[in-house]
Amino acid sequence: MATMYHIETIKSKVDQAEIEAFLRETAIPYWRSRGFEVRVYATQHSLGHGPLWLFTGMEAMGDIDGWAEKATGEPEGQRIMAKFMSMIESVQASIVKDIEA
Repeated sequence: MATMYHIETIKSKVDQAEIEAFLRETAIPYWRSRGFEVRVYATQHSLGHGPLWLFTGMEAMGDIDGWAEKATGEPEGQRIMAKFMSMIESVQASIVKDIEA
């Protein structure tokens, strides 16, 4: 289990159900197959910056350096990332560390 997380709060420009289905059925399985510890959460009752939260596990700050190549280093990853980026309106990123780890 990761001790740090890169968290992106995402606002979609497509219907929420459409982006959730794409993430669940296409993007998340692909990213996990490439070695990412990734989870996506949806804001409930309009509480939070979301409406979607993409968590990617990290062990150290330097782990983020190879993220783009891992995620888009092959044609399938490039296709998935291009579609994902076309579906989002804005992204706000944060990095958090478990204070008990």
